[in-house]
Amino acid sequence: MEMSDIELVRTLVKTGSLSEASAQLNQSQPTLSRKLSRLEDQLKVQLFHRSPKGLTPTELARYIITKAEPLDHKLREIERHMEMVSALQTGHINLGVGPIIEQILLPQVLTRFIDTTGDVTISVVTEEDTTLLDLFDRSALDLIVGPFLAAEQTTKDLMIMPMIKDDIIAVARAQHPLFRLKKIDVQALSRYQWTAPKKQGAAKLARGGPSLPGPTIHSENYDLHKRLILGSDMLCAAPRSVFKDEIKRKLLKEIKFDLRIHWESMLIIRSETLLAPLARHLVSLFEDAAKAFHK
Repeated sequence: MEMSDIELVRTLVKTGSLSEASAQLNQSQPTLSRKLSRLEDQLKVQLFHRSPKGLTPTELARYIITKAEPLDHKLREIERHMEMVSALQTGHINLGVGPIIEQILLPQVLTRFIDTTGDVTISVVTEEDTTLLDLFDRSALDLIVGPFLAAEQTTKDLMIMPMIKDDIIAVARAQHPLFRLKKIDVQALSRYQWTAPKKQGAAKLARGGPSLPGPTIHSENYDLHKRLILGSDMLCAAPRSVFKDEIKRKLLKEIKFDLRIHWESMLIIRSETLLAPLARHLVSLFEDAAKAFHK
């Protein structure tokens, strides 16, 4: 028994007429009559009582319809899945990310994206928060991931999803003179020049946080920050995860001083954009990467 046989029985039960079923299924009456007879011969049962008034279903016909309902649901589920897979085979998406997201989440997200899509291209723009928001407002970017505050996004049609949170820490090269001091305080930190990223909207100073001198060098290039502090006595402040590998390799060392600054990031996308399978797939990859980061 095939799905077309079930559809035939369902249509005949609904219409009670070969002529009406013929119109709905776009097949001739003789063709439907032959298919019905073949099906009854195959099953060795009578599915309909024939009369001049039309067709009356037997209990066996009604049984087939009842049992076929779960199959219909499964078939629709398969069709929806195949539509999504098909939609991931071609297309283009414009993504904007902040520098920290670029280092921490983007490599694994893009690797997974490439592995799970077909002939798809993705354009990536890395900028500071204000530039990303401007490009997004002008529809130059489909979605953005960076240091945004959810409370500052007031447009109703936006979907805002939390990504990663981290503490801002101060670091220096492992042999820095600071680490020979018994106590590191604000005065000690103020003796040295700082390099740091530009202050972002989602880097929040906790109440009562220390007052430190502003950085001498502002840059969103974290490789530059690392080279500067590895080759000099400059200090740097940024999310802990940015320096994780260098601290593990003992090239850099965390300064045991609570800056009391916390950093967070969000993914922002328009509701209608999220309906597109390609965008929805990319969002799910970012959500998975953010969950893995916090484990």
